[in-house]
Amino acid sequence: MPNRASGPTWDRVAESTAVDAQSTHPSRGGLSTQAIVDTAIALADVDGLDAVSIRRVAAVLDVRPMSLYTHIVSKDELLALMANELLGIALVEQPLPDDWREALTLTSRKLFRTFASHPWLLALLARRPRPGPSAARHAKQLSSAVRGLGLPDDDMWTLISIVNDYIIGHAMRVATTGSTGDLVDHLSERERAELPGVDALARTEQTRLAGEVFELGLRTVLDGVEHRFVTGRH
Repeated sequence: MPNRASGPTWDRVAESTAVDAQSTHPSRGGLSTQAIVDTAIALADVDGLDAVSIRRVAAVLDVRPMSLYTHIVSKDELLALMANELLGIALVEQPLPDDWREALTLTSRKLFRTFASHPWLLALLARRPRPGPSAARHAKQLSSAVRGLGLPDDDMWTLISIVNDYIIGHAMRVATTGSTGDLVDHLSERERAELPGVDALARTEQTRLAGEVFELGLRTVLDGVEHRFVTGRH
């Protein structure tokens, strides 16, 4: 029976990534903590979060299920690692602009695109997995984006929460809303007459999927934030 994984979860991923970076063989080609996490994310992307299991991941990696426990303690730990991995990808890598609106726009876009690419991440975060270091890095990056405003701490985190709530809400809408085209197609003539702007409703879905509505909504949210927390204070 293989040795059970032990030690801090996140350290094992960092060590795995460092080894893979030095190796001529990519992590996906061998068994490592990083390869396990990558495979689990790929499974969720194709078949949804419920498809992720120790057995399925092992089958894709062509190893025995028990072999995974050399690198991870449990499925719950694997889910936490998946969330931490994607939240890390959602971080803005370059230094943030000094302007708070530009900085929040960059961080918001990156987080939204991550949710849009991996819609199951919303459901995973709703399960409240064990927070990893990427969550703390997000908090630090967001606070640095608005620190120049000189807001009281309570106002600063309220501002950040408002923006995050918009991102999550819009991402959930994109991930879970059925086709507006299907809705319009099934309306009776009477229902069409009673529903104003049916054609515009269908067009709105296309712009939402293309990200245009997100950009407009983000600007609107930031306008409100600026009025409430910045210009309204003077």
